[in-house]
Amino acid sequence: MNKKTLRIAVIAIVILLIAAVFIAKRAGTGSLSDMQDSIDSAASALQSGREPLELTGFDPSMIAESSKPMILVMGESWCQPCLRMIPDLTELHRNIDDITIRYIDLEENPAAKEYFPIKVTPTIAVYGPGGVPYDPPEDLGINFMMYTYRESGEHAFTIHEGYLYREQLDALIEALRNA
Repeated sequence: MNKKTLRIAVIAIVILLIAAVFIAKRAGTGSLSDMQDSIDSAASALQSGREPLELTGFDPSMIAESSKPMILVMGESWCQPCLRMIPDLTELHRNIDDITIRYIDLEENPAAKEYFPIKVTPTIAVYGPGGVPYDPPEDLGINFMMYTYRESGEHAFTIHEGYLYREQLDALIEALRNA
């Protein structure tokens, strides 16, 4: 075989390989896209009627209007412990229907920063149904701070400052269910 024939054969093989890759990708795109649409649709059906984990537009009235116990985790985009909690919060949010679990980005929701006594992030506020501040059992093993209104002495907030491990989140959820 001479050099000219060899060059033509190599060019033809390269063109055929490029065409084969293009056809394979094009054929696969539809099926992958359809599969992703199917997954998205199934996830949507599971989440229909459920609020997203991340809360936008914080309004304190949402706490009082909740018919379920509520865990509000407040953090910031630069907060590493906050970011480490998000996968656990996401999973709990997806799988639990009887307790509202929400994440509030304080940079996006300055009203929450004004409403809650936030000294560190994450800060976790816990409420019973109707916005009643949660009164945790002493044996829960999680340090909570109980804030009261100065004028009336009435219980205002139940706050935990700092990261909660998954086991602690599970224990908190179980305690809320038994309250």
